[in-house]
Amino acid sequence: MSEFTLKNGTVVSYRTLREDDEKKLSAFNDELSERSRDLFMPHGYDGETFAKVMIRVNNGDDIAFVAFDGERIVAYWFLWWFNTSFPVLGIGILDEFHGQGLGGQLMRHLIEAAKNGNCEAVELTTALDNIPGLALYEKIGFKRNGQVENLAGDGRVITEWLMFYPIKSGVVPPPREHCAPV
Repeated sequence: MSEFTLKNGTVVSYRTLREDDEKKLSAFNDELSERSRDLFMPHGYDGETFAKVMIRVNNGDDIAFVAFDGERIVAYWFLWWFNTSFPVLGIGILDEFHGQGLGGQLMRHLIEAAKNGNCEAVELTTALDNIPGLALYEKIGFKRNGQVENLAGDGRVITEWLMFYPIKSGVVPPPREHCAPV
């Protein structure tokens, strides 16, 4: 396992998502506050959906990671459609770990993976009122590219900012439907 060190000195370990993480990932979702779940509900956390996620990860269609504080998952992050030129980034972090620099480290980790995967840009969507997230994304180098309707993992349709991080100059992500691949 690899590690991230937070601003408060806490060290969290991380690794690629595995089949045996299903119950821990569901517990992670349950621990998210209502606000955090509103911001990060990429897909359902039932067994059937998790199995579909793992098929995509094992096939190389997506990459997904989990960070641990002990045995508890404290962050879940991924690049969907990793095998394309324009993958979609997602990051969820338990509330008690917000403001500790973890989000920036997770984003840089995914951007580096995208660069190594010869991707041209990375996309993400975020809630219109996610002021801390918008500030972080723009600090990292993401640019707003209008608003889109996004299908959340619980079935809600949400208007969000579409943002992208250009890896290769002059690229613009193609239009796509915004929803989970599972």
